[in-house]
Amino acid sequence: MQRSERSSTEMKRVQMAANWMRVGVVTSLALLLSGVTAGALAAPTANPPRPMPSGAELPVTPGERISVSTDAMVAADARNGVRVISPAFAAEGTLRMDDRLVTAVVTVSCTAAPGSYEVRFGSPAGEENVSKIDRLWGTVRVAPAEAAEREDCARRVAELPAVSQEERWPEDIGWPATPWDVRSVRAGERMTASDGLATGSDGEVTLSSPAFTRSVVMHGAKLVSAVVQIRCDATPGIHVVHWNEEGKPARIWARYRVTAAAPGCQDPAVASQASAVRQAVPWLLGGAAVLAAAGAVSYVLFRRRRKASD
Repeated sequence: MQRSERSSTEMKRVQMAANWMRVGVVTSLALLLSGVTAGALAAPTANPPRPMPSGAELPVTPGERISVSTDAMVAADARNGVRVISPAFAAEGTLRMDDRLVTAVVTVSCTAAPGSYEVRFGSPAGEENVSKIDRLWGTVRVAPAEAAEREDCARRVAELPAVSQEERWPEDIGWPATPWDVRSVRAGERMTASDGLATGSDGEVTLSSPAFTRSVVMHGAKLVSAVVQIRCDATPGIHVVHWNEEGKPARIWARYRVTAAAPGCQDPAVASQASAVRQAVPWLLGGAAVLAAAGAVSYVLFRRRRKASD
């Protein structure tokens, strides 16, 4: 009888274990499927620009974004600021420094007719009369599109993010190489600003920015420079630097990106005030002790005089 009851109990335990195993399998599958679904939903909707090699004929569709890249600082007609031009584009592109490359991103116009179009390099804006650049990079072949497709193209292009104007110059080149040479600096740290074009004279230019601890004056015999300090409470993000020269209107001269400050960051003014307080504490304590001693002596003398008079 006892053996029968023991067998029945063991069978119940085995059945319960099997039930828990099935629940675990079902739960794991549900979690796996939900992860796959979430991953699919999180996939980016915007495609990166398609690279266009030099000398190629690239088949494109209206509204498509393409990128043009070449080695930087190698040829005068492929440098920072050079325009990338084609009748097939919605707007001109601009080659911008990207470490050791210069890269431009352009969008094929939604109204471009089917056919082949040249893509050329042109002089930077404002330098057309200084240096003539006219270099063939390649061609794009625009595919036919129906009216409904072009309407959808216009909607999609309007939703595209603006092409970034930021430039990434090599660290061994002084900052700022251009007004869009955006370097990163941690709040509370210092960076050196220098004028590589020798457009400022010693002591005549002041740099100011809301994220600086204070405005600084640029000094130098040939090329002027200054060391700037970023406030510990500066807001992370891009900030501008204004060039203030005597007798001329202020202008945006540079940009930089602030990242979060290190724990315990203190601005120089705050730190110097704290140091002054620490230095003053012993003097204050000593002065207080002297005053207390003098007060005690005065009290004793007062008591003696009072007793004598009594």
